[in-house]
Amino acid sequence: MKGKIEELLDALYLELLHLIEQQTECRVNIERLTKAGLLLLAKTRYVSGMQTVSVAQLPTENSEDFKALCRVVERSDEEAVSGHKIQLVRSAVEKSEGYYEPLHFFNILVPSSLRNAAEQYKKSIALLVESANIQREMLAVMENIKDLKILKKQF
Repeated sequence: MKGKIEELLDALYLELLHLIEQQTECRVNIERLTKAGLLLLAKTRYVSGMQTVSVAQLPTENSEDFKALCRVVERSDEEAVSGHKIQLVRSAVEKSEGYYEPLHFFNILVPSSLRNAAEQYKKSIALLVESANIQREMLAVMENIKDLKILKKQF
């Protein structure tokens, strides 16, 4: 019995190392995409002028209400060690239902650099969700390791 527990612990430690590697890669990609988005925003402000992309174009409390295009939802997943996964749900742009394209707050004809910056941030958000799922898996694996260590001491 003790040998089986040690084999399970080895497998869990190996899984934890793989998750740490995935988490590190994910965070590096998030940082890369965020920096690219920031540079594209700076380029847009430089080319189009500071007033074309500023806080003045963002909605205020006097603006028409609108709904978020992206939501984070938690779903059960039997394949995940934690039993749950977070998913990003994107809604289609429908003005009649209150879903607006945020780029249109700045203008109808949006510069390509601003559109590219938005794409970089969308990819970054997807990676953030993936990173959160990896973090949950890591915590679940560490909890299983802790439980197996306690069980191993009993034998």
